[in-house]
Amino acid sequence: MFRIAVVQQDHNPGQPEQNRQKALAAASNALAEGAELILFHEELLLGYTAGVRELAEPLNGPTSRAFQTLLQGSESLIVYGLTERDGEDLYITAPVVSARGVLTRYRKTHLWWRASGLRHEPTFYRPGDRLVSFRFKDHRIGIMICYDGDFPEMTRSYANLGCSLLLWLNNRGSRGHAEVRDLAWRNSMVIAASCCCGVDEAGNLCRGGSNLTGADGALLGEIWDREGMILVDVDLDEALQSRQQNPWYRGRRPELYVTTTDT
Repeated sequence: MFRIAVVQQDHNPGQPEQNRQKALAAASNALAEGAELILFHEELLLGYTAGVRELAEPLNGPTSRAFQTLLQGSESLIVYGLTERDGEDLYITAPVVSARGVLTRYRKTHLWWRASGLRHEPTFYRPGDRLVSFRFKDHRIGIMICYDGDFPEMTRSYANLGCSLLLWLNNRGSRGHAEVRDLAWRNSMVIAASCCCGVDEAGNLCRGGSNLTGADGALLGEIWDREGMILVDVDLDEALQSRQQNPWYRGRRPELYVTTTDT
């Protein structure tokens, strides 16, 4: 069994130190409970804020280093939402941090464009250009961020890569189990979806809906309208085994989807 912690934390946009300290406390509690992987939401430190360029951090900046220090003596991992500065460019990033440092990172590939102001992401950020998966304790794990997951091709692609667990970081009003269920069972994929709660940069109340959903689509844990943590043991090997008998996966004809006759 594999123990996952999904943390739901308040927005606090533009308050990196406050958000960092709160996240470190939550991660410490999760480690004390035996969590092997701890997941936080998209843009954990900053949210959407006018000071994004001044407040953004490099990949190996103070937050990644603080998580690395916390993980000393542990084999666990922390995945969190970083507003990353790389030279003159900004990215919406999810670093994977261990006691040895940052193992890899995923940069959001689909930027949300149907908004104005701070949430018109192409104005501020560059998109990533690749999917990212990593191996951890004999399991392959994938990452996507918010709008990425609205494209079903993302989850299917990670299934094709052999992932049994998909981490879905979000920063929006909510992302509950109802939006995760079909992606999970159609691909026999365990999905951990992290969200934030509280009041966002525009004064809107966000309910959260962080959840952990099993490979059969069953709800394993969910949080609404409050800060908190979901802590669940999951069998990731079972997800891969069930995929071989999943009619919505096994029945695919990949060679057919790239050919057409135009009449």
